[in-house]
Amino acid sequence: MGMTQEAVEARRDYKRQYRNENRDKINAQQREWRANNPDKVKQYNARYWEKKCRASWKELGITPERLEELQEAARSGKYDEVVLNAAHKADCLTAKYIILSVKKNLSYEGLQRLWELREIERMACCRTDFYGKRRLFFHYLDCALRGVEED
Repeated sequence: MGMTQEAVEARRDYKRQYRNENRDKINAQQREWRANNPDKVKQYNARYWEKKCRASWKELGITPERLEELQEAARSGKYDEVVLNAAHKADCLTAKYIILSVKKNLSYEGLQRLWELREIERMACCRTDFYGKRRLFFHYLDCALRGVEED
């Protein structure tokens, strides 16, 4: 049996107040733990980004319409440096494949055909990982282009 909405709100308010009153103590404890557990910090960060890499379009906040806009922007050549940075931020090892996939509208299978014809080197990730990294690329591209559009 779950908590009522009022109980959830009361707990949230209590935690928020506790955090505000004990911010310095909590931050010091967290800094100390991070300093004593660098391997765990790396492990947790890696797990976070692996999960983020597999996020859905909805979780990344990209609608089908926005995806179309991002693809057109990437193909236009107007934002090549932004596209390159977003691809490398998503995954430096698969960046060139992500860019090729987006610019030439190639699926993973289309890239496989190019491998078989020996036109490009074989990519060192599976289909699922590739599409996760490609979605993450579009997330970074979206963030970067929103920054450009605001300027």
